[in-house]
Amino acid sequence: MIKTLIIGYGNTLRQDDGLGIYAAEELSRLALPAGVAVLTCQQLTPDLAADLAEVDSVAFIDACAPAGQPGRITQRDLAPCTTTPSGITHHFGPGTLLALAGALYGHTPRAMLFTVEAESFELGEGLNEAVVTSLPQLVRQVSNWIT
Repeated sequence: MIKTLIIGYGNTLRQDDGLGIYAAEELSRLALPAGVAVLTCQQLTPDLAADLAEVDSVAFIDACAPAGQPGRITQRDLAPCTTTPSGITHHFGPGTLLALAGALYGHTPRAMLFTVEAESFELGEGLNEAVVTSLPQLVRQVSNWIT
């Protein structure tokens, strides 16, 4: 039975936007505790609400917009979002997904968002140096959160 879900998301064809995917892949190579599952996707979609309703906790991993400190890791608790999504799934965030799980399935898991500040979301494969350098620390932080 899965108790904790890790969701890494982003677009690996837009440089640092792929961070969530790369981090989730690194985590899936670790000897994670029983009951932990790792999922990757290009974007969060409403169908993931069913998965969230089945777990006790979920970690979301994503890159965030450049703001002057590429590679900076941020970790914050998430609560269900109370605003209505625009209907465009690209803007369907983790808080909205939590709210949907609660509304449709009556359960909202404990949630954490891990982000790394990007250097660039331009077209191209691979992460920029500052983001690559932060990846091992990010993996440690998520691993510590799980345990």
